[in-house]
Amino acid sequence: MLLLVALGMVFGYTVVSIETDDRALTDDRNHKPRLNYSSLSLPEDHIPYFLRSNKKVAELCREDPFCPFKAALQAGKTCWGYEKNCSPGDRFAYPVCSKVDSGWASSVQAAQEVFWKQADFGYVRARLDEMKTLCKPSNPGDSSLTCTSHMRFCRATNLYLDLRNPRRTHERYKEDFFQTGEIGGHCSLNPKALQAEGQHKSPLQSWFAELQTFSELQFHPLDDGMCDIVIDKPTIFMKLDAGVNMYHHFCDFVNLYISQHLNNSFSRDIYIVMWDTSLYGYGDLFSDTWKAFSDYDIIHLKTYDSKRVCFKDSFFHCFLG
Repeated sequence: MLLLVALGMVFGYTVVSIETDDRALTDDRNHKPRLNYSSLSLPEDHIPYFLRSNKKVAELCREDPFCPFKAALQAGKTCWGYEKNCSPGDRFAYPVCSKVDSGWASSVQAAQEVFWKQADFGYVRARLDEMKTLCKPSNPGDSSLTCTSHMRFCRATNLYLDLRNPRRTHERYKEDFFQTGEIGGHCSLNPKALQAEGQHKSPLQSWFAELQTFSELQFHPLDDGMCDIVIDKPTIFMKLDAGVNMYHHFCDFVNLYISQHLNNSFSRDIYIVMWDTSLYGYGDLFSDTWKAFSDYDIIHLKTYDSKRVCFKDSFFHCFLG
């Protein structure tokens, strides 16, 4: 189901927006929309679900005479299914089957639940429930690191990457690429909790190998001027599968779609950075597909070589492997 929904988003999306900061709001007397409907892409029939999960946007849309989604506001209690207050009857969809293989489920109802949790939006709910803080901020402006189990998905704020001495080889996913002190943030690290997430260490199934040297820094990367480059836009780090194989590469896009739900953000005003520790380029036969997720070209990690780079809001994602 998640694969079908993700493909639907890739091949048929409508431009809307989730910009709600002061820059996006305008004076109604100027006869302009209160929101900038230009940075987010979703199929039109997904808009009610998006608004249900984004109460602030829904309220602004309700008050905005120029909002084009008034009808979506009347859609009732529709929800994706992973929201805690989402009733089963209001879910985006629920698997339907008439018989069951007794080898993996004892009843039709059990089979439906297993499918929903493993291949539908129940999968997102499970990952949200797993989120734990591995590096905790003590004060406003500090860094942070939160991850799901086995570090399949992580979010970092005010992340510091020191690429002044990159150890690039022929390996695309070199495990010791960053040494202690070269990746981290100003936050209180729980090293035991971090190391406990290494059971599923694998290039395309976990970020443990890349983040196992995440360090508790004694300086504030941004405030103390330790960054040669500061990236303000939300940034998603991805370890890509074979770009010449549709089956493998579309796992990347499905994974990215799942990440959007975990972030509760579908904006295309983001950067996507390809995490590749080699010297090589990346052949991509399906590069146009990225346009459904970002307004910008994919960035190779080596673009930042010889620099100290700080990312205000970043995400590490890989699920299907």
